[in-house]
Amino acid sequence: MLTYAVPTTLGPVIGAEQGHVRAFKGVPFAMARRFAKATPPLAWTEPCRCTDYGPYAPQPGHLDQPEESCLSLNIWTPVGADRPLPVLFFIHGGAFVTGGGADYDGTFLAAHGPAVIVTINYRLGPLGFLQLHRHGLSEADNLAISDALAALDWVHANIANFGGDPDKVTLSGQSAGASMVIALATLPQARGKFTRALALSAPGRNIMSADHADHIARRVLAELEIEQDPSAIASVPLPNLFAAVERVGRSIADETEAGTVFGPVLDGSVIPREPRDVFADGTLRDVELWLGSCREEMVMFLKSTPPAAMIRTTERNLRVAFGDAGWERLLACYRGSVRPDEDPYEALLSDAFWHRPMADLARSHAEAGGAVWLSRFDHRPALEPFLSQGPTHGADNACLWAHLPDFIDRPILKRKGGPMTPADIDVAARFQTSLLRFVTSGMPDVAEAWPRFELHKQSLAIFGQPFHVVPLNEGARARLWAELSA
Repeated sequence: MLTYAVPTTLGPVIGAEQGHVRAFKGVPFAMARRFAKATPPLAWTEPCRCTDYGPYAPQPGHLDQPEESCLSLNIWTPVGADRPLPVLFFIHGGAFVTGGGADYDGTFLAAHGPAVIVTINYRLGPLGFLQLHRHGLSEADNLAISDALAALDWVHANIANFGGDPDKVTLSGQSAGASMVIALATLPQARGKFTRALALSAPGRNIMSADHADHIARRVLAELEIEQDPSAIASVPLPNLFAAVERVGRSIADETEAGTVFGPVLDGSVIPREPRDVFADGTLRDVELWLGSCREEMVMFLKSTPPAAMIRTTERNLRVAFGDAGWERLLACYRGSVRPDEDPYEALLSDAFWHRPMADLARSHAEAGGAVWLSRFDHRPALEPFLSQGPTHGADNACLWAHLPDFIDRPILKRKGGPMTPADIDVAARFQTSLLRFVTSGMPDVAEAWPRFELHKQSLAIFGQPFHVVPLNEGARARLWAELSA
């Protein structure tokens, strides 16, 4: 194995050369004590060997991972580039509780860009999202967001040494990672450190209120029976802490409007403003934005055991917004316009929780003068769970990170890869090409093939066979939503 050393602001790191790409894995960008803000690790003088992934952030199934040293990132950079390359900075998903950068091997994307690919770890579950500032236990709010900011700062300061252009960074993420991208993009601390943003399958609610977050914290403290001594949570064994969070999560879904346990929090300090308001007021009009989702997002959550809490909360919130009569009209409309292979209940919930909020954000950005592209992934990958569930949550992500002609293994999620069908290769190649064009130029395709989203012409790109573009705001469903929302 050929190795290669690169200087950084903390000390030299050694990566491995794999064909036409050099990989640097497990590069430490910060360290953190429990419920404390991340700080730079101690600098080193001897080269730090970064040829294997660093520890995962503690999470269910991996609670033996070290807390303080989980903040690392991974870099893939092409060999022999003759110019600074655009950078894809990717934040993984996993319901804010699971996942890690090790599930996303950027070798293929780096080589085919060419581009520099970065994936990061951030603290998960209660370690990254439990808001304890009102109990005097946390040095900072939104610790996971602060972790991502620290990683972005590191990239801005160091990526040029790896062949990347610090002035051409694309923030990207999927699912929970997409929520973090939307929040991160609006922060004053991130200004000037990225130029465009890609959010795949961002949940409808991208931000949590401080009161709801405090309610969750109080419930967790009560579950652990330490309400009278909140400081004791700093020494609670991780299995006990995560088990308490799981119990609170099961009970909270039917008690609150949000129904969620974790996510970025509108705390007034780390996140001072509602992110959608920042997009709407034109602050980010110079940021190119791509928003994507999968056609049948909710199938995976409907088929989970028990069905995910978002199913109940989405229906309940629609009934509150439009009344029982409005809900019944929506459901009747979806049943009356159903595709042969479509579940109308799932399609309604997917639109309400995923597709419509993404379209609303696209409208806000476009109205403020920003360039935005909207897409939907309609292809069913020949890989479980998509083979049996269709183009559900994560189908686009599986194709985005594929090493054509194969899907990659996802070691943290314990999902095996495998060979792709010709259809998989065709759709994945188009999706990857669009991403790399976006990272390089700020446009995922030429305007004739995929027009940007405009208020007068709301274009929706469909990644399927064939790739095509349709108007978003046509049909009986769109008309009824408009009528009910008026």
